[in-house]
Amino acid sequence: MSEPESHLTETQTSRLKEEKWWTPVDPVDWSENSPQSIALTACALGLAIGGGLCAAVLQGWQSTGGTFGLYVAIVAMYHMLEYLSVALYNPGYLEIDSFMFNPDVGNGYITAMGVSLAEFWLEWWCGMFTGSNIRLVYLCKLVGLTMAVVGQVMRTLAMVTAKTSFNHYVATRKEKSHRLITHGIYAWERHPSYVGFFVWSVGLQTMLLNPISCVLFAAVLAYFFKRRVQREERFLLRFFGREYEQYQRQVSSLIAFI
Repeated sequence: MSEPESHLTETQTSRLKEEKWWTPVDPVDWSENSPQSIALTACALGLAIGGGLCAAVLQGWQSTGGTFGLYVAIVAMYHMLEYLSVALYNPGYLEIDSFMFNPDVGNGYITAMGVSLAEFWLEWWCGMFTGSNIRLVYLCKLVGLTMAVVGQVMRTLAMVTAKTSFNHYVATRKEKSHRLITHGIYAWERHPSYVGFFVWSVGLQTMLLNPISCVLFAAVLAYFFKRRVQREERFLLRFFGREYEQYQRQVSSLIAFI
């Protein structure tokens, strides 16, 4: 049993008066790489995936609203898988930028996605495909969806197979954990993550029936990845020497044909 208040010392009485009726808590850390920021980002992506899939199912994925919902779900899933792949297989490089919302310094990715959505809704507003061959429209959407899924699988497999040897940015120095990966999907394609992203991006524009964005995405990404591969392979030759030269001879890359 507690002491009667009359028997409390002056110091104890003073402390009782200063006590709060509520329990103070530490302020939430909303800094860029805090667990709270990452959890909130992941939650938003999960809601986007769920909401997009619901729209696709309820409205029919072939409809304008259903196609847009499916697009939102696929894009959100891409960003979620980018983060999860790093978190599971290369946690030393994990940060909120691992979601890859803005992979380039010049905001090119954000601008490109904005332009493609503007084209999609402008076409809908103008009724561009009204009266078109429905079977042909559905076929284009199905081809685009298939490309997006295949591209995503290729890219995710590349990250999972390479594990700590994978990095979102071109490595300019060889780390201790850096190994030349030649098995799995790398036995069939030298740059599966790049090819996967290319197929994914062009597939999404095909699914949205965006002829202008489809051509622009293909042209810009082909130019970007050709330059990036040339730079990356210079460092890989420096890191692995003859081992990489032999790998180049044995395994080709679709990047060369894009």
